[in-house]
Amino acid sequence: MPSNQTPNYSLSQWSRDDRVLMEDFNADNAKIDAALGEHAAALAALTEASPRHGNCQIYITSYKGDGTNSENFGESHPNSLTFPKKPALVFIFTSTGGLQMTILPFNSTHTVGSGNRTFTMHITWNGNTVTWYTDDVFFQSNWFNYTYHVFAFCPMD
Repeated sequence: MPSNQTPNYSLSQWSRDDRVLMEDFNADNAKIDAALGEHAAALAALTEASPRHGNCQIYITSYKGDGTNSENFGESHPNSLTFPKKPALVFIFTSTGGLQMTILPFNSTHTVGSGNRTFTMHITWNGNTVTWYTDDVFFQSNWFNYTYHVFAFCPMD
């Protein structure tokens, strides 16, 4: 039996005075084989999972608003975008780079605006298409002839 062993797998570390036995070598080889097998299994599991985690397809588009202070917004004139696949997250920016709105991948109703100018935003998904509206043309992101830039992050799976 060797007098010293490695810290991680307790493999034999031989010194000049140790008696070398076949059983010690076989035990070390079994430990090495088991550790390499566990490593290979963990690596295979990570490789299998990695295409679905941390990777996404970025979809970019833009649209021009067609609303005014008196028309083309609200429930009777919602905005709508269709994506190649349902995104995990959508950002809509103004033409000057300001974040106008964030859309998550589920139906929601929430308040937008501030102070005495608050409105209810309605967001609905139907497959890869999102539709939204509110009772204010600006918060609906549909101002006439104004360009909006859309960035969507779609899962790879």
